[in-house]
Amino acid sequence: MINHSPKTNQSLGKALELLDLLAGQRKPMSLAELSKASGYPKSTTHLLLSTLRSYDYVEQQADGRYFLGMRLYECGRIVSGQWDISEVARPFLEQLAEQTEASAVVSYLGDGHILNLDQVTGHSGVQVLSEVGTQLPLHATAQGKLYLSAQSDADACAILRSRGMQTFTPHTMTTQDAVLEQLEQIRRNGYAIENGEYKIGLRAVCAPVFDRDGKTRYAVGVVGLFRYINSREFDKAIAATQSCAQQISSALGYRL
Repeated sequence: MINHSPKTNQSLGKALELLDLLAGQRKPMSLAELSKASGYPKSTTHLLLSTLRSYDYVEQQADGRYFLGMRLYECGRIVSGQWDISEVARPFLEQLAEQTEASAVVSYLGDGHILNLDQVTGHSGVQVLSEVGTQLPLHATAQGKLYLSAQSDADACAILRSRGMQTFTPHTMTTQDAVLEQLEQIRRNGYAIENGEYKIGLRAVCAPVFDRDGKTRYAVGVVGLFRYINSREFDKAIAATQSCAQQISSALGYRL
């Protein structure tokens, strides 16, 4: 039985221990077996398993034995995909950073969470991006707006209401109508632009990366100190970003 630190949630720790036991056995286990192996009373073990079942982290056979649920498989695929994308995307990011002389980044898009997974700093050496693992706002970044554009307008508004629309710069959009207008343009263009909305002076473009199932799981883009979004320099960055996104999608197994 695990010795739980006073700073940890003991119920959560016990539930995770049951998952570890099931994973270690690699076969279904009965309530009695899990209770004995964990050292917890049957009543406690049953309550923990019932909770895990309600979230699909554990499932139960007809004979009553428990086994790991499909939700764990789904989480594993997400984690595996995040590691894979960093490895697959790295050479393309390096090329993109060289082409645009800006910082290239690949981000994860999912369930309203936008996370930077990997980045390559451009030749200028100026670090303009948030650290890897940083969660980004939806309404003020190219990645976030790209994610919202894949939702219906109603769903996008519901997400914005739940997350709020914090003001980061004088250019940050603070109304749903303003965001919806941009989302329609993103759907037509196939890419999203950030124009000083998150950080003063920074401009960015992001394009969707599709997995082998044709789902938009990631975004690739460049962030830099571009002077204007209506310029030949930025047009070049848009074209390079879209090409990079297509190449990474292809490397992940996506086929038109």
